[in-house]
Amino acid sequence: MENKKTPLSAGFKKAIAVALMGSICLTAAVSVAAMSKTVTVTDGDKTVTINTINPDTDAILERTGVALGSDDKLIRTESETSDISISVLRAFNVDVTDGKTTKTLTFNEGTVADAIKAAGLTLSKNDSVSLSQNTELQPDMEIKIARFYTIKVNVRGEEIQKEVPAGTVEDALEYLDIVLDKSDVLSVDKKTEVTEGLVINIDKVTYKEVTATQAVDYKTVNKNTEDLYIGETSVERQGVQGERTIVTKEKYVNGKLVSTEEVSNTVTKQPVDEVILNGTQEYISQVYTNSGSISVNESEGILTDVNGNQVSYTRVLTGSGTAYYAPAGALTATGRLARYGVVAVDPDIIPYGSIMYIVSNDGEVVYGYAVAGDTGGALWAGTAIVDLYYNTYDECCQFGRRDVTIYVLDGVSEDITY
Repeated sequence: MENKKTPLSAGFKKAIAVALMGSICLTAAVSVAAMSKTVTVTDGDKTVTINTINPDTDAILERTGVALGSDDKLIRTESETSDISISVLRAFNVDVTDGKTTKTLTFNEGTVADAIKAAGLTLSKNDSVSLSQNTELQPDMEIKIARFYTIKVNVRGEEIQKEVPAGTVEDALEYLDIVLDKSDVLSVDKKTEVTEGLVINIDKVTYKEVTATQAVDYKTVNKNTEDLYIGETSVERQGVQGERTIVTKEKYVNGKLVSTEEVSNTVTKQPVDEVILNGTQEYISQVYTNSGSISVNESEGILTDVNGNQVSYTRVLTGSGTAYYAPAGALTATGRLARYGVVAVDPDIIPYGSIMYIVSNDGEVVYGYAVAGDTGGALWAGTAIVDLYYNTYDECCQFGRRDVTIYVLDGVSEDITY
């Protein structure tokens, strides 16, 4: 039997074609679905999720409408299921200031500690930060660092050690409640910046003017006179010391005197020169004089001297007499100039200043008028009643020791002894 093929109808062929096309589309759809990825884009508080078969980041951002700035960053991660997460880290500014300078830094993320490090600042143990260093950075955040330094302040002799914030010396003193007086002196300028270990001295400086007087010595002027014998002197005018006024300025630091400065030095009272008369007349010795030229009226207490002058006496003393001499210009125990006519006595027997007339008992010597103006060991010991002054050693030897009579006169001036 012969087999014959039956031709397909046109409708049947069209149905087969449609079925074939559907199978092809289904396969393609399954393939596309298998290649598609879920993408989540987070931009701050905005999140967009899309499905795409194009994993390119720029394509994803363009599809999600996310535009990046020059400093913005992206973080892209893919999961095991090939899902993609993209986080947009927007750039923002943070200010870091330490009191002296302020730095504006750009960050996408980080902590306060990161910002301090990025600013190139190192914290000391005394510094403080306005925010915890673990705090996450936020846009327009201001991080303030308060610098503190340990300084020493010597306040008028008392030392204190304190921590003060960064700033000037003036700021530090205000922070420590130290008020300066007008007499205080700072060792550093007020505008000096505080540094670690800075030492500030505050000294109370006062001044005092002191006035003192000082004697100005007078000069001694010598003048010759024929009214005195050679070797004899007399004070014509007593010297008077002048006066100098000295004003000094004393400087005190914290109550202690540290220096003095002379302000003025002026003679406020001129001295008066002392004038000394020096004798130029040659002395004619009259040691040996005849006693017969004097007479004594004992009943009336009247003595007539060798020149016929009458003087009254109040008492008569007798005893051993000696003689002495001294260099020109020497002074006696009473301050009188040692000269002929000034004799030494025991002032308990013959008071100083007594005027006498003295003669030797042997009749060979009339010493004449004398004033009690000196004393000596022999007089105090009682071995002599008088020691007569002579101008030369030879005259003393000629007189030697001999008994004398002393008439103590009344109403006679010392001038008579010259």
